[in-house]
Parts: sequence; structure tokens; C-alpha cells
Amino acid sequence: MNYTQEQYETLYYLNKLLPRLKTMKNFERDLILAAQKIKEDLVPGLKKLDAFGNSSKIRKVLAEIEQVLAKYGENYPKNTPTPAQKNMEYLVHIFRLSKEERAVVYFLSAMQNNELLQECVREFSADLEEEDNTLTMVAGLPKGLGNSLLNQDAPLMRLGILFRTRYRGSLHLSSWVQEFIFSLHKNDAARYKALIGAPVPSKDELTAKDFAYVEAAKLATRLMKQARHTKGFNILLYGTPGTGKSSFAQVLAQSAKLNLYPVGVCNNGEEEKNYRLQQLYRKQFLLKTVKNTCLLLDEGEDIFSSLETRTSKVEINNLLENNEVPVIWTTNKIHRMDPAYIRRFTLAVCFDKPPVEMRQKIWNKYLSANKITYTKGDTLALAKKYEVQPSMIAGAAQAARMAKGGLPTVQEHLSFMIQALNGGRKNPEEEKTNIRFYPALIHADMDLQALTTQLTRLGRLNFSLCLYGASGTGKSAYARYLADKLGLEVVQRRASDLISCYVGETEQNIAKAFAQAREDKSLLIFDEADSFLRDRSTAARSWEVSSVNEMLTWMESHPYPFICTTNLMESLDPASLRRFSFKVKYNFLTSQQVKEAFDYFFGIKIALAETAGLDKLTPGDFTLVKNKAEILGTSTQFSAVKEMLETEQKLKHNAYGNGIGFRAN
Repeated sequence: MNYTQEQYETLYYLNKLLPRLKTMKNFERDLILAAQKIKEDLVPGLKKLDAFGNSSKIRKVLAEIEQVLAKYGENYPKNTPTPAQKNMEYLVHIFRLSKEERAVVYFLSAMQNNELLQECVREFSADLEEEDNTLTMVAGLPKGLGNSLLNQDAPLMRLGILFRTRYRGSLHLSSWVQEFIFSLHKNDAARYKALIGAPVPSKDELTAKDFAYVEAAKLATRLMKQARHTKGFNILLYGTPGTGKSSFAQVLAQSAKLNLYPVGVCNNGEEEKNYRLQQLYRKQFLLKTVKNTCLLLDEGEDIFSSLETRTSKVEINNLLENNEVPVIWTTNKIHRMDPAYIRRFTLAVCFDKPPVEMRQKIWNKYLSANKITYTKGDTLALAKKYEVQPSMIAGAAQAARMAKGGLPTVQEHLSFMIQALNGGRKNPEEEKTNIRFYPALIHADMDLQALTTQLTRLGRLNFSLCLYGASGTGKSAYARYLADKLGLEVVQRRASDLISCYVGETEQNIAKAFAQAREDKSLLIFDEADSFLRDRSTAARSWEVSSVNEMLTWMESHPYPFICTTNLMESLDPASLRRFSFKVKYNFLTSQQVKEAFDYFFGIKIALAETAGLDKLTPGDFTLVKNKAEILGTSTQFSAVKEMLETEQKLKHNAYGNGIGFRAN
């Protein structure tokens, strides 16, 4: 009797499953129904048979069905292999699977795509395909060996050939296996390429010189040249997003003349959360005998999370110690990695924002390569304005060339890309125009103009200032003014930039701020310093103490100027006060300064007597009222301006709670 390929396959597996099926309840009825699904004339008279009866005729028919299964089921392996079977044979060969593992892969493939077999199996039991012992029985193993063949450490699971669903724990072929098996491949070379993927394309425009600002870059390059001869070779590139880690990984591979293969991401949902770890094992297996190769695992922190991979710490340690193919890892979240993992890396390389000089060189390089006209002043301004990775600069320059534009097009492209990276939010531009800094409007207990002159004359950079007083008195503005007079760039950090809810991350952010200022030889400004220099005697949590300790340690040894501003001087830790070269108190404007402020901001000249009652104003109040008055069209009217200033002052009196209260209108 002739059957289709699908029918032969069904007969073959039903025959294999027969010993298991006979132990099931309603075996006779279900086998008859299954036989009818395969072919109604499987045996004479089967179509007319009442499967729910209980007679000698049923027993006779059952015996005939078993004979048919045994006879025609054996024809299936003799048939000409299908393209899918050829692909499966290659998969078995390349991963060196045993005959038992091969049988399991074949059976699950049949169950996945042979609807006829699926219908027949459903007749026996809804949970039959979920039982490991059923699978191993089909593979010809003794009963009870399913655990060893299908546990998480076995090749079929470790390599991700099978995955177990959360729902009732059923086993299936992984999606990548299904895609491989049921795709057309011209030959074995095409099959291998489908499994291993393509290497990361080399980028000739980036060289090791572009990463001269990275302290460990030279050492990493030297080590990488010996990577293929070293078991357990792993380099970790860590730092904030956009600092060039992935680009440097390509440079590392190129310097050692290695092809860099990526370990990709999974888009198949929650069922295959450990997909990347399994892919890492697969590519290690496939490439271990191939010379001149290494792997790139971007955003590797998910591999080190047991919640993601459901693996033990021992397994990850073994992975780092015994991998035969070198791996370059990148992460933005090193603080979440167990120190035991970090210690096992051959080298860990820290990436931070490139200094201005290096960013300017990168701008020069890409603008020249794309034939965009520029001056040194242009690239210096761009380097200061945009703290982006080299690939974004390259992309912006290329886009401008394609659009036949110049520097405005470059900046337009960057603004759109930065907005996309910010989730669609635009970056607020810092206002550095309109109001220039006016030293005469500072009312402090120290002559800051004289201090600025002295520091500029001496060229001293190892000093620190604590500027404290009411908000709006010009503390941060003076810090920037001083930096300009000293010829220094500014690194400014607010409490929101530093304080993190994750343990240890606040300390890391503080350290990075000091390190960046040191690398850039910049003046460092900490606004709202009371948030991370709070008196430790009042701390309620351990991290509040550790962040203060971190800050104090850096304050002791920082070789460049740093300035802290605060509105709450009394809350600072006493130990921090001893580390400031100068502590300067800012006060409200004097009557003479209020008089000057009317002239400076509004061009209104008034008598000193007309400032009566305006005793708690700051330059910030005048800036705010100037904006309001310009909108209302009253910026030249003394009475209107004074009334608005009095309103600001009344609110301030109430906020300070100093008992002055509200003044009558």
C-alpha cells in the first residue's frame, strides 16, 4: 500500500510509541481513531468499525493495525530525505549530537510540522508530547533516562536546540532550529553560514588612535593579539552609553586581525530568555576550531543576571574561565555585576566621555573625510557642545555630505538623532546669552573679584570653593565666570546627575565626575552639594554615609579646581568644610546694588532712596522679572518693575519663615 511522506512519518512514530500507548487508558479506542485519520482504509472494514464497542472484532482490528504500523512504518527511513531532513542531519553532525539526541530532534520536528501526527497523538493524550520519558523512549533509551538527556546542562538544552515552555513545561524545537531546518540552503557552506552568521563589518575610519583617551586602550590592544592562544580570554568594556565601547571592540579585533562575530539579541519573547547565553555556547562550539575569530557580546549584563538566564554562578564562572574563543563584552551597568565575575576577566576597560581635544580631532577627521568646510574654531565649538560617540559624528558628517549641506546640516542631523536617543525628548539648551555675568552684583563676605585676579595671576589650580547662600545670588554664575578667566572648561553636575537608587551607583557617579574633570583639566562644579555632602551624623541609611565618604576622598586629592554650591550650608558634613580652600557666603543685594541692577537689567536710573524695602533681592529675581516685564511690555516702567520685584520678595520672605511676613501693598 502506498502512503504519502507525511503518512509514512506518522506510521513510523506511532509504531515507535506503541509500547507507551498500550499503557494508556482508552488505548483501543484512540488507536482506531488515529488509524482512521491516517487512512480510512488502513485495514479492511476499519471505516465501519465502532471504536466504542468491546468485541473480539475490535481486538482483531487492533492486531491488524499494529501489523500495519510495524510493516509500513519501517518504510519511512528508507524514503528519499527531504530538504528539512538534510538540514537536520547537518545540525546533528555539526553539533556532534548522539543518536539518541538525533532521534529526539527528529521526533520534535515531526510533531512541530506534521499535522497528521499531531492529530493522532492528540487522540492518545493531551500531555503525551510533554513527557520527557516519551521522548527518550522514542530515542530508544531505557525508561528513566529522560532527565539526563533533557536537563538544562545537557547539550540539547545548553545549546538552545530545545526549549521548555513555562506552560506545563512542554519541550519544543527552538525557533532558530525551526528556521534553520525549514529554510533552503544550497550546500553545507551555506548551512554553516546560516548557523554562525556574518562577522561585524570592519570600519576603516576608526583606529586605535581615536581611543587614545582611554587609559587601558594600549594594554587591551597588546593583550588582544595573544587572545587566540589563551583559554578563558575575556575583555570587558564598561561605561556610560555612547562612549564608543562597541566601536573600540571592532578596533580591538582589527588590531589582532580577528573576525568579530556578534552574539545577537532574541526577539522571540519570554520563552527564550536565556537565548543569548545559548547562542554564546553555540558560537563557542562552532568557532573553537576556526582560527582568527572572536566574539562580541554587547550589553552583556543580561548574561550575568540569574533572573534572565536562570543559570548558577558556578556556570558563569566556568564560562569565563574555559571559553576557547575570545570574547569582548560590553556593559553600561558594571555596578550590577558580581565582583566574582569581574575578577575573572582578562582586563576591564573603563570608557568615559572623550576629552574636548580628542572630540575635536574626531570632528576634524570626519568633516574632512566628507569634504565639509570648517575652521578649528568650528570643531572646537562642536566638540564642546556635543558629547556623542564617534559613530554619531561620522553619521552626521555623512548625512550632511549626502544632503549637500554644511555644518548647519551636521548639527540638524545630530539634533534629530539625539532627540531619538532621548525617547523623542529634546535636550533643553543652556542659556548662555542674553544676560552676561556682572561681578558688581555679587554681595559676598569676600571680595571675589580680587580672588579671581589673584588666582589668575598665580595660575593656581589646586583650590576649592564652597559658595553658599540663598538661591539666585549668582553662585553658579560666578563659578563659570572664574573658569572663563582661568581658561578652563566646565564640568557641572547637579544632584539629579549623581544620586541613584542603585547601591554603589552614586559613589561611581561622583568618582566619574572627578575623573572627567581631571582628564579634561576642567573646573568642576557641584550644584546642590548639600544633597551628597549631608552631615553623616544625621544619616539614616548606609549609602548616605558611603556617598559622603566617596566625595571626601576625592576632595582630598583632586588636582584641579572644584566648586560646590549650596543653599543649606548648615546641613553639610563638618569634615567637608575643612576641605574647602575658601568658604564664601552670598547675601542679598545691597541698596546700592539694587540701584545698579535697575540700570543694568532695565536701563532705569533711580535714586538710592527708591530702593527702600527691597532688601532681599538677588540677581536671579531681576532676571525673572525682566523676562516677565518684557512679556507684559512694562520693562521701562519703574513702578511696574518695582511692584513685581516686591511680589517676588514677599514670596521669598514667606518661604524663609523669618517672621518678616507680608508687606502691605
